[in-house]
Amino acid sequence: MIKRLLFLICFGFLILNSFEVKACDNVIGSDIIYRHVSGKKYVVIYLVYNQCICGLNPAYAKYFVTSGGVTISHSATRTGWREISPVCDGAPILCPAGGKYNGRYGLAEYRHVDTIDFNKSPYNQFGSGSTCEVYFRTNQPWGITSTTVGYSTYGGEAMINLCNIEKTKVKKNNTPTFAHIPVAFLCCNQPFMFNNGAYDFEGDSLSYELAEPLDGTFQPKTWNTPFSKNYPVTPFCPPNPGKVNCSALPNAKPPRGFYFDKQTGDIIFTPTDCNEAGPIAIKINEYRRDTINYKWVNIGFIRRDIVFQVIQCSDNNPPQVIGKNKWSVCEGNKICFTIDSKDDPYLPNQTVGDTIELTWSQTIPGATFRIVDPTAREKQGEFCWQTKRGDARPTAYTFTVKAKDDNCPFYAQAIKGFSVFVRPKAVSFRKYDILKCGNLEFESFAQDTTAP
Repeated sequence: MIKRLLFLICFGFLILNSFEVKACDNVIGSDIIYRHVSGKKYVVIYLVYNQCICGLNPAYAKYFVTSGGVTISHSATRTGWREISPVCDGAPILCPAGGKYNGRYGLAEYRHVDTIDFNKSPYNQFGSGSTCEVYFRTNQPWGITSTTVGYSTYGGEAMINLCNIEKTKVKKNNTPTFAHIPVAFLCCNQPFMFNNGAYDFEGDSLSYELAEPLDGTFQPKTWNTPFSKNYPVTPFCPPNPGKVNCSALPNAKPPRGFYFDKQTGDIIFTPTDCNEAGPIAIKINEYRRDTINYKWVNIGFIRRDIVFQVIQCSDNNPPQVIGKNKWSVCEGNKICFTIDSKDDPYLPNQTVGDTIELTWSQTIPGATFRIVDPTAREKQGEFCWQTKRGDARPTAYTFTVKAKDDNCPFYAQAIKGFSVFVRPKAVSFRKYDILKCGNLEFESFAQDTTAP
């Protein structure tokens, strides 16, 4: 009881000393995903992330389907919510179902769902000519007040290209899935390593980019100088405090510059402005080969929009995930490699190091991940995968590894992305002719293994 009381007192102190959060300025971001049902029918899922400062009934959310200058409003039904506050198991609930939490650290995810059938009116007007690209959108008239952009209204979107999907072998699409919830709070002057863990079981090729955050009219927000979509907050840039665009060195201690990996989606940097808040939008494009000439065509994209809020945290170094993260193997062969975690004590205030929990996203069927020594403070994981003939494909298989410490009530974590390319083995056909006197003549023809 005493420990719980001390936690609440300290927690209240943190809240009172944070920068001001205005009433109902509490939208911190969204994900929009869609799942194929049948034919051209899709379930669209809107995940909106809010601070609980305004209670558990965020209002004013609107939902749209738009293409070729035509916009249709539709009603998405709330099917549930869950608390995603960054606290340890057993810590007090920050978003109580029967009330609201008067502070900024309580976070909740709200799920709204609707079904869209492009074979039925009014959506059957989409899917040809200028209406190939169809956007699912949500907006709200308020969001977290940012220090790096000029507007607090919020807009999010996802896209499906109905025409390009028809050009491919599989006449449907499901958006990638995120293995990890978004992170809104970053510790000032402490390294930040995060990966959203996007994966696609259909094997579509994914590419990552930093996109422009959108306002409530779905137009790019105006950045305050010197910020931009590529430099949304102030990173550690010695010897020039306040500079944002220095060369990124993700393996430096601490990481220097703002690093974004377009292949894995990793974000690594050290935030240095303890009163900063800024939006970041990660756009994930999906590509698939068409059936005529095997060219890659874009079949859609999703975005994860989130507002990074830099706060002053306790004396605790976050863990790190260490290891080579881009591998390749020939189909039919087995691949194994180890992944290390590291967590240095925050000296001189922390004399006992945190114990690390190391887990993986389990997004490669048939692969295994084991902890080499479960009693070790800093865990080491071993990833193994016995591939099979037929596993080769032009796109990488991906997974993430998360290191999480036990520094409660607010744990620290690091998430790193890993990719494994499975290469095709050379295959050939041989033709033999029996000649006179026991001689043989043969020819070898290589089989094309590059086409899908």
